[in-house]
Amino acid sequence: MDLTCPYRRDTGLLPVDPCMDYLALRDAEPVRREDDLGVWVVTGAAEVTALLRSPALSAAWPQHGRTRLHDERDGADGAPRTAGIVRRWFMFQDEPRHQLLRGLITPLFATRRLAALQAFVEETVDHLLADVTDEVDVMAGLAVPLAGRVVCRLLGVGEEVAPRLAGWALDIAALLVADYLPEVVERGTGALAEIEEVVAAALKTPGVPEGTVLEVLSRAHEAGRIEYEDIAATASLLVFAGFDTTSTFIGKAVRALLHTGQWSTATTRDIAATVEELLRFDTSVQQVARVAVAPVEAAGQRIEPGDLVLLMLGVANRDPRVHRDPDVLDPGRRTGRHLTFGYGTHYCLGSGLARIEAGAALGGLARRWSHVEPAGPPVLRPHHGVTVLEHLRLRVRR
Repeated sequence: MDLTCPYRRDTGLLPVDPCMDYLALRDAEPVRREDDLGVWVVTGAAEVTALLRSPALSAAWPQHGRTRLHDERDGADGAPRTAGIVRRWFMFQDEPRHQLLRGLITPLFATRRLAALQAFVEETVDHLLADVTDEVDVMAGLAVPLAGRVVCRLLGVGEEVAPRLAGWALDIAALLVADYLPEVVERGTGALAEIEEVVAAALKTPGVPEGTVLEVLSRAHEAGRIEYEDIAATASLLVFAGFDTTSTFIGKAVRALLHTGQWSTATTRDIAATVEELLRFDTSVQQVARVAVAPVEAAGQRIEPGDLVLLMLGVANRDPRVHRDPDVLDPGRRTGRHLTFGYGTHYCLGSGLARIEAGAALGGLARRWSHVEPAGPPVLRPHHGVTVLEHLRLRVRR
């Protein structure tokens, strides 16, 4: 049994994963300047936490944050990054606009609402696994359609839209990391335009489901609280954040449990505790960016206004100063505070729903089959700076 990080050695089962590159950063100083890109890289848990809370750092990096790759393309006075609709996302806003937009849909993620969604999630898992006999693809057969249907229900659009979410989310993800490439910009803006079209069509259709994102936002627009463009912007944010990160995490969670030989043990104990440790161990969102708007010091380094800062959440979750034996996957660990969903006012709004989906997926597999093993190596596909876990096939039997 190998309990350590499944990406730090070649087992013959798992191909190289970018997580290995991220963890290598842990061997350097917790705050350091990356001269090649002209950005700060922060890996220490205490330093990441402090900077996530610091008013000296702005979340509006798509508007103001640039790397040397962008300056080489556009010049020092180049245009803002990504796309206009992305720059409207509330996760890329500071106060008070951040709280205005986020606050509108926060009630949809309240405990009572999530309890109602949990029943739908569990029913969807049951439906997706009902006809499985001896082999299942965790990604194509479970994680991707599950996350897609949940996002569609949350938004208030038809389930027929769900199969399109994977392509949209992937192209938007690439846009966030490689918007200096013309092809990435074309594909990403194309995906965003298609989401806008779906939103416009849904809003023109009588009877947008009550208590959905589109219904809440359309009422806010009618009341003059937000602009029409904010509706599609928030919808595209939820497509990216609600679909991509959750579906990817489900696949990575299954992969990690199988690699460490802990599938049977972990899935017969408290699933919620197992999910929490898996979130710490291998989060879907390895980093978030911020741009400095005032000088700030961290670990003896001075970050100046205009500097772009990369806060490495995945590496911080493996900080030995916070977590004992951090490269060991221990489902019985009292995980405590991890940074998978961020920290402070920008803490992930959908964290509770992500936990529900992951728990339902793991529980659904474990209840049906006592024996689960890989049917082959995971299929990873690079996509303009984003690594996609495309297939994870399992052999199963009762």
